[in-house]
Amino acid sequence: MTTNSEEEIRFGMNMQRFKALGIIDPRSKHAIDAFDHHEFSSAERLFFKLWGSDLNSGVFQPGQKIAQRGDHATFAHVVISGIVETVDDQGKKLSFGPGSVFGMAEGLADVVYAWDAVAKSVVNTKLISMDRALREVRRLNPGLKGICRFTTMRILQLKAPPASLS
Repeated sequence: MTTNSEEEIRFGMNMQRFKALGIIDPRSKHAIDAFDHHEFSSAERLFFKLWGSDLNSGVFQPGQKIAQRGDHATFAHVVISGIVETVDDQGKKLSFGPGSVFGMAEGLADVVYAWDAVAKSVVNTKLISMDRALREVRRLNPGLKGICRFTTMRILQLKAPPASLS
């Protein structure tokens, strides 16, 4: 996470590391060998796996609205490339780059977006269906379900667990 002078907070993966290792296609033999022979953080490993997954993709053009304040999340978005900017009703901006996920906490808690999300560049995301995610979370063991509940509460600044994660 980095902060600049305009109060903008940016979340994202350092894609230069993947590029420096020659990883362009996460499904290529070279990429898989690099994955097996280099030390990656848990966040980098998760991103790498999602990047190469068979999840459906979303492609958004600059200026295109991806999520709208007041709507329910039907998909969580894992940003693979590009920059997404969110703006809340008080004008606070957040930028999300590769490796960022948005919509997951809102979808798991069954709350509406408190912000608009707009593509600032061409954006490619992997889409996680919230219906499927909720079904999967409900089947988790109590420990993992508790982690999802705690993380969702922290992200959304909830004081009580959402009914959907009880």
